[in-house]
Amino acid sequence: MFDVEYDLLGAMKNLISVIVPLHNEQENVPILVSRLRKAMDAAQLSFEIILVDDGSKDETFRIIRQEAENDSRIMGLRFRRNHGQTVAIKAGIEHARGDICITMDGDMQHDPAQIPAFLQKMEEGYDLVCSYRFQRDDGFARRFPSKIANFLARKFSKMELRDFGSTYRAYRTDIAREMPIYGEMHRFIPVFVSLLTDRITEIPIELQPRLHGESKYGLGRTFRVISDLLVLLFFAGFFNRPIHIFGYISILLGLPGLSILSWLSVHKLLGNISIMDYGPLFVFGVMLCLVAGQTFTTGIVCEYLIRIYYHHDHKPYSLAEIVGKVH
Repeated sequence: MFDVEYDLLGAMKNLISVIVPLHNEQENVPILVSRLRKAMDAAQLSFEIILVDDGSKDETFRIIRQEAENDSRIMGLRFRRNHGQTVAIKAGIEHARGDICITMDGDMQHDPAQIPAFLQKMEEGYDLVCSYRFQRDDGFARRFPSKIANFLARKFSKMELRDFGSTYRAYRTDIAREMPIYGEMHRFIPVFVSLLTDRITEIPIELQPRLHGESKYGLGRTFRVISDLLVLLFFAGFFNRPIHIFGYISILLGLPGLSILSWLSVHKLLGNISIMDYGPLFVFGVMLCLVAGQTFTTGIVCEYLIRIYYHHDHKPYSLAEIVGKVH
C-alpha cells in the first residue's frame, strides 16, 4: 500500500505516469496532450506523460519531440519498427517514474477527464483498475471480435470482467512491471495481473468519437484473439508450473498404453495369446507410452524455460530515441 497525501481539494500527490502507445497518430498527439494536461491540472495531480511511438510512418514522433521540448513532464519513446501495442505498453511502464501507471489509447476515444475515477478506486486499495465500455457506437467489425474475445476470456480465465479488451487501465507500477506480457497480450493483461494479485476491479467508461485517423481493429483480429486465448488458457492455470498440464496429458496417454501392454504381457506369459495376433493393439499401446514419455519430457523442458525466464531481463523491443526526462 502506498501513502497518499492530499491538499485542500483532496487531490492525490503521488506521481501519476500516463502511458500512451501511438502509431500514425500525428493529428491526435497535440489534442491528446492538451486534454491530458487540462484534466490532470484540473485534478491537481502530479504527473508525467510517456508517449510511445510504435514505429509510426508519419510525423508522430516529430510532434512528440516538440511537445517534450515544451513541457518537461512529457517523455517520448520511439521504436525502430512497429512492435505492437503490448510491447509499447511494456516499454512505457519500464520507463515510468510514477507510483501509478495509467494506460490509454492515442486515438482520443479515451477521455482523460475520467482518470480521477480510476485513481479513486486505486485509493481503495486495488492494484489494477480496468474499464468496460458501454453504449458503444463502434461498427460491427469492431464489436463482434470484442464480444467473442470477452466471452471466451471469461470462460477461460474464470474472471468476471465485462471487458478484457479496453486498454484504459490504472496499475500500481510495481505490479505492472512484473506482468509477463508479450506479443499481442495487452487484451488479457487482467489475467496476467491476476497471477500476481487478486485486487482487481473495473469501472464504466464512455468512448469518445475518434477525431482523426482510422481504426486499426477489425474482423482480421478475431483469429489472432482466438489463438491468444489458447495461450491465455495455459498462462491462467499453468504458467508457473507447466509440468502440471504436460503431466496430466502424459498420464491420460500413458495409463491406457501401460494397461494395454500389461494385459498383452500377462496373457502372453500365461500362453493364452500370441502377440502377433494382437499386432495393431500392441503398436497402439507402445505409441501411447512413447507419446506420454515425450509429453512429460516436454513439460520438464518447459519448467527449465520458466526458470530461465524468471532469471533474465530481456527487452522485446529496440529503442531508436528518447526525448524528455530520462532517469
